[in-house]
Amino acid sequence: MPTIKGISTFPTLFTPKVAKGATEPKFSMGVLLPPTDPQVAVIQAEVEAAKLNTFPNGYTGSDECFSLYDVKYAGKDYYDPRFSGWYLFTCSAKQDDRPVVVDMNRQPVIDPSKVFSGMVVHVSAGISGYTKGKGGIGGWLNGVMITEEEPPMGRLDGKPSVDQMFAGVNGTGQTTSPPAAPPAAPPAAPPAAPPAAPVQLIMTAAANGMTYDQYKTAGWTDQQMIDNGIAQKPSFG
Repeated sequence: MPTIKGISTFPTLFTPKVAKGATEPKFSMGVLLPPTDPQVAVIQAEVEAAKLNTFPNGYTGSDECFSLYDVKYAGKDYYDPRFSGWYLFTCSAKQDDRPVVVDMNRQPVIDPSKVFSGMVVHVSAGISGYTKGKGGIGGWLNGVMITEEEPPMGRLDGKPSVDQMFAGVNGTGQTTSPPAAPPAAPPAAPPAAPPAAPVQLIMTAAANGMTYDQYKTAGWTDQQMIDNGIAQKPSFG
């Protein structure tokens, strides 16, 4: 199965844990995918193929590693309505088969705080049937590559990002004054810069409540809005 790109949830990649109702500690994580993601159809096809190929007589269980988020978490204390309608792929590895965790430069990640729920990740995993217990279709975790992409929903564990925590500290370690409040209306556009790719940007707090269309009407280019911190490119789709 090709590598899956999605949003991480409940990553347990450095110290194996015993899941509720289980007896064996495992490494594990979930990957969230929006319903429009083309990877959904690919994973569903892999699951169906695994059902047919489960030894010896095909799939007979009830547990599947790929399902709707609502089916998996509806009614739980940690249910997040922002993911209603999304899909969830779960995968795990035995305690003696720890998955590799690397950054975008393929360098090992050894700090557990670098991996959190809500971040965009690439996950290498396999799908196959099993007959132990009631049987089912499992996701087998091989490795994870973390990215520096801005999480579309923010951190799901509630912790602020490094930029949020230290926004007022400059490179010398001294606290800087907060930036001046943006004007009530879009200012005149600065000198033209090379145009950016024609994508719909996401407005930041620096836009002071003004919409993308309002800035475009005022003569701003996408790149100018990005350079001035007024907007950012969408990081996940």
